[in-house]
Amino acid sequence: MKKIVLGFVVLFIVSGLFAGSFEETMDNLSGDAAKCYVSPLVTAFGTNMDGGWFHSVPKKSILGLDVEFGIVSMLTLFPDDDKHFSTTGDFYLTREQAEDLIEGVSDIPTIQDALIDKLLSEKFTVGISGATIIGDEDDHVLIDFFEKPIEITTAAGMTDVYTIPQHTIDTGVGGKLDDISALPLFAPQLGVGTVYGTRAYLRYLSSIEIEDLGEFSYWGVGLQHNVKAWIPVPMPIDISLSAFTQRLKIGDIVDAKATTVGLNAGKTFGFRFLSITPYTGLMYEKSTMEFDYDYEIGENPITHESITQNINFEMDGENEGRLVIGSAFRLGVYYFSADYNIGKYNSITANLGVAF
Repeated sequence: MKKIVLGFVVLFIVSGLFAGSFEETMDNLSGDAAKCYVSPLVTAFGTNMDGGWFHSVPKKSILGLDVEFGIVSMLTLFPDDDKHFSTTGDFYLTREQAEDLIEGVSDIPTIQDALIDKLLSEKFTVGISGATIIGDEDDHVLIDFFEKPIEITTAAGMTDVYTIPQHTIDTGVGGKLDDISALPLFAPQLGVGTVYGTRAYLRYLSSIEIEDLGEFSYWGVGLQHNVKAWIPVPMPIDISLSAFTQRLKIGDIVDAKATTVGLNAGKTFGFRFLSITPYTGLMYEKSTMEFDYDYEIGENPITHESITQNINFEMDGENEGRLVIGSAFRLGVYYFSADYNIGKYNSITANLGVAF
């Protein structure tokens, strides 16, 4: 079963999102351009990781055995508004881009080299627009470089000012996922209870080596507590408090973390092995994703060695809360649940497994 799940994860997440080398896609992006480009992915991963944890409220018994194991699938829907972006931010130039910018500014090779060195030594405020990672592959990210005076000091100690004209740079980077509408994620999940109405959860995928990317891993843990374990007064529905946290890593390139806490409620109708359980939840959540990759500036004109700059940044997902509405069905030892999640990014989760 685990091999099947790993196959799904590798196919949809690693192969689909990071086909080839992630650095090859990010090669021409830096600063705020890179952050805006991957922003929808950060929120979608967080939304998926925080979903599908519960489909019922644990029994209120002080001590009992309640075990379930299933495969959780999550599908986060991308809003059309997040397939294109336009902003002003910081950007680091590559050597090729710097060479294009100084074309016609000076015919003197030493001045040209000095201008290129200046342009490569700092970041610039630019206009940035184009597709995010989920946008159209033909909608390239464009960099609007604003007119900029550059001071150059010659060997003779003379200082001259050269004006770099306004220029639009086509990075050649379009939507890598080519107008994708949703992001899937799959994981095995184990739930064990109950102690004073508390059930513990575990999600775990053993590490697997992915060519060109490194080691892929995913784990998560959580607790769900039925408050009726401490309330002697009869209540018409079951209510629980819950908290879950998880982490997903893809080599040294991507490190995603997500946490969610909230209040869940449900009511079971039927018998132990034949029942239906409508449930709902109000959750607060937070997710972050860290990116670490080498940004290729260009080639050393003398040694012809590649010149790179390490880019490392962390972004918070825009998912802050969600309303969960769903229902679970049980037939014998088998159960199935499905719910719809309303938040910054809406999502659908489903859980199929066995319970004892």
